This record gives sequence, structure tokens and C-alpha cells, in this order.
Amino acid sequence: MKRPQAIAITSGKGGVGKTNLSVNLALALQRNSKNVAVFDADLALANAHLVLGCRASRTIVDAISGRCAVQDVLVSGPSGLKLIAGGSGLAELMSLSDDKRQSIISSISSIAPQIDYLIVDTAAGVEDNVIDFVAACDRVIVVVVGEPTAFVDAYASIKVLHQETGRTQFDIVVNRATNDTQGIQIFQRFQAIVIKFLPVALHHIGSIPNDERLGRAVSKCEPVIDSFPDAPASKAILSIAQVVLASPPPVVDEGAVGFFRPFYDRDVAAEEAMS
Repeated sequence: MKRPQAIAITSGKGGVGKTNLSVNLALALQRNSKNVAVFDADLALANAHLVLGCRASRTIVDAISGRCAVQDVLVSGPSGLKLIAGGSGLAELMSLSDDKRQSIISSISSIAPQIDYLIVDTAAGVEDNVIDFVAACDRVIVVVVGEPTAFVDAYASIKVLHQETGRTQFDIVVNRATNDTQGIQIFQRFQAIVIKFLPVALHHIGSIPNDERLGRAVSKCEPVIDSFPDAPASKAILSIAQVVLASPPPVVDEGAVGFFRPFYDRDVAAEEAMS
């Protein structure tokens, strides 16, 4: 049985386009004949449903509280994409206990038979929720922009994630680049800073140009690849999806708690017992 791949999309600071990438990348993967769900893991300030144009009657808060199962939280989005919505304006969700976070991670295993990819849109920064949700993923994509403060925050995020989770491989998406050449230059400057001080490897998987149509799509509460499929930002995200599809995630500790790992281990054991 092939286990679904969980991909964390994170950033050192807010406002760099993390949620837009999460939603549009998920939709791009869905359009490549994959079954995809987005987990809005910015639990207290969730907004992925707005970018998708979805109305979530239930959120992960309902599942955490035991009012329903994770299965009942799923909302249908464009092209059959699924969404697990987070809460909004709920301060208690910013400081969940370790047990609550692990419960969320384990409970999402129940949707494994329905999906090929889970896109985890984390909060910005390195709070405990972010660290645990990133640790539970197979692949980590860090969104950076070419600003000094963004470099500092992204570096700090990678440093803490490496120290706390042992992660050594990070994918980088440069957002709001003037063009591909500038995107590569921004990545190279950022990479030079990071590898000078940290024993990690960074992989540039794409750049998204500064595109006013992305902002127009957000205003319409639509993903940009739906509203403006020929826009430069849409084409860039579709290219990033191809990189994700073509490259396997780095090897992670299969013994660690993670999205779908318990489900996968349980079913493989059952198959082996029956063979």
C-alpha cells in the first residue's frame, strides 16, 4: 500500500504568500489526477477556506473537541479538492498540549484511503504547533521573499526546525520574484547564508513571479490557477507541482509520529499477516 505524502508549507514570517502557495499547489496536484487534501494548520488564524472560496461549517476544532470525526470536517473545494479547515480567532488553539497535537496528527490518518497528498499549511514562525506539524510531514517547503527581514526569519525557522526535528532537507520556493533569474539569485543568496551556519541542504523547486492577478484572485476568493490559468503565477505553481510529482520526498524517521505513518504501518502489517 502506498502511503499518502504529507507536505508542510511553512515560512519564517507571515505575509509571504504561504497560504496562496498551499491552496494553489494542492489544486495543481489535484489536476494531475491526484487526490489531495489541504489541512489548514494555522489553527487560530485559518484562512485557506477564503482563498478556496469554501464555507466550512465544521473545523478541526470540532474534531479536537470530539463533536465529530475528522472525516466529518472535510469540505469539498474546486475540482474535488478537500479541505480540513482550521479555527479563527481562538487563542487556545495557539498553545495546544502535546497530546492534542499528536491526537490531530493521528486522527488525520483516517482519511489516508481517500488521498495521495496532504498539504499542511502551517502557521508562520516556529511555535510548538508548527514544529510538531512539520515533523509529521514527509517534505517541507519553505516560502521566502527577497527581503532582509524575510531572510532572517526564514533562516531562524529552518534553524529551529532542524534542531527540534532533525530535518536536514528543505525545499525552497521564492515568491514575488521579478523573473526566474532573480528568483534563482535570491535563492542562492539565501542558501549561502543558511549552509554557512547549518548542516542542511536546500533545494530550489521554483520561483513565483510578482503577479497582480494573484491579488485579484484572492479578492475574488478564488485560487489564481482557477481565475487566471494563463497568469505567470499560475504557470509557476503548475511547474512547482511537476517538481513535487517527479521527485520523491527525503527519507524521514518512519518510527516518528507522522501523518499516515501509523495507518500505513497497521495496514502493511495486516497485509503481511494475510500473505
